[in-house]
Amino acid sequence: MFGASPLFEAFPVTEVDAIIRRTLRAAFVVGLLSVAAGIGFGHVLVGPGVCLGLLLAMLNNRLFQASAARLTTAEGTVQRKPFAATVLLRLGAVTLPAILLLWFVRPMGWGVIGGLAVYQFLLLMSSLRSIWGYQKSLGMPDA
Repeated sequence: MFGASPLFEAFPVTEVDAIIRRTLRAAFVVGLLSVAAGIGFGHVLVGPGVCLGLLLAMLNNRLFQASAARLTTAEGTVQRKPFAATVLLRLGAVTLPAILLLWFVRPMGWGVIGGLAVYQFLLLMSSLRSIWGYQKSLGMPDA
């Protein structure tokens, strides 16, 4: 039911690297802009919070890739129980600093949450760009 789509079986692995590189470059720019905007608007702690959120999201993404590679068998199936445990651990490690900062240093905490959300948005947009380009290379019509 939830198997891999035949469309993406031949999706080039190099494109996954390009997605990550584009996302990291965009996150770096967003981090710089958020620090400048925070200073400019008088909310100095929001910018570093966004940067911390972006960093946590990058770390989460990297740990996800490592655990997916480690917990995938040669046949391509994922070992569900250990994978679920790593997901809970990673999400907890990302969520806990955000909640603690929201509790103790509210502007920075909101910045962290914003940084986490922005990273996911950037990753989604980069992925969509690659998928759209891949579909065009296959000669598929636009939706």
